[in-house]
Formats: sequence, structure tokens, C-alpha cells
Amino acid sequence: MKLVTKIATIATLASFMFAGMNLTWGNTYTDNDGTMGAASSFGVHFDVNDNTTVGWEADGLMVGLAGPAGTTFRLGYETVPTLGMSYTWWEGAGTGWGTNLSTALDFDLTGDNDFAVTVNLGLGF
Repeated sequence: MKLVTKIATIATLASFMFAGMNLTWGNTYTDNDGTMGAASSFGVHFDVNDNTTVGWEADGLMVGLAGPAGTTFRLGYETVPTLGMSYTWWEGAGTGWGTNLSTALDFDLTGDNDFAVTVNLGLGF
């Protein structure tokens, strides 16, 4: 049984190791209880398949699901659950490291109408 566990662990890690990966860095502008704020944001996202990503952004987990017209539905859990959308409005056409610029809008699901707008520079391969 230990051998099966080791093989499963190695296979899982290898699938993330060879998956598409995107590093993001940007600024987040928030409206919390009527007070505007700004902070830096860093994230890492792994492609599960062509339509799904799983990763870490800002202070919590983030799942991205492909939406219509090139958008991405975002489900997150930071200090509270969030729901939002993002759109990549520019992608580099080079080989190797791919660059992109994107904007995301996330709403807190706690009923107090807080939201965040994030502008990211992405580096992926």
C-alpha cells in the first residue's frame, strides 16, 4: 500500500509540474465598507485542463472556469468567499514565456457588497 501511495503522490506532483503555469503580479483596488483601498497582489495558477485553473491569488485559493467570449469565472476563498469574472485583454505572441495583461472583478459573497478590481501582469508557460 505504501508503494501505491508513493506512486499516486509522484503522479499528482508530476501533473502539476508539467501543467501550464501562470504567475501574476498586480494591484488590487477594493471597496470595503465604503472605504477605498489599494494593495499589491501576487498569484500562481495551474492549468487543470483547457477550461479550468486552480491556484493561489492574494490571500486565498482561486478556481477559474472558462466563460463566454474569452472571460473566466472566478470562485475564490480568501477571508470570505468571492465570485467574479476576469478578462485577459492582451496576450504576447512570443515563444517561451507568455505574457498577458488582465483585469478581474470579484464580489464578496457575505452580503455587504464589498468588491475588488485587480489589474494583473501575467507570466506563464
